[in-house]
Amino acid sequence: MSPTMVRDQRESFHNILMSIDGVKHVYFQPPQSKELKYPCIIYNMDSIDSKHADNKRYLSSVKFSVMLIDFDPESEIQKSILDLQGCTVDFNRFFTSDNLNHWTYDVYYSKQMW
Repeated sequence: MSPTMVRDQRESFHNILMSIDGVKHVYFQPPQSKELKYPCIIYNMDSIDSKHADNKRYLSSVKFSVMLIDFDPESEIQKSILDLQGCTVDFNRFFTSDNLNHWTYDVYYSKQMW
């Protein structure tokens, strides 16, 4: 998968995350010095899996690690992440830190290549 295709797929996934009701802040691999605003979603690319046929790649699935951070322990946003269109979502774990609630997910996003 070329760097341009990876960037296009990541930007497409970013737009999906931004479309979730209640989400105003989505960060891709933010630096530690970045001051986060809550609720927010932080994500990074974990891996890429490509499917081939007829000596061509026809589907690439990118696995993203996604974390929702919210003050509300019953956040409606976490339910919306589980129902993301065009994605397969696996809930990973929940924890609290610094009086903030954290939900982590493995999200597989596929985009048709041709």
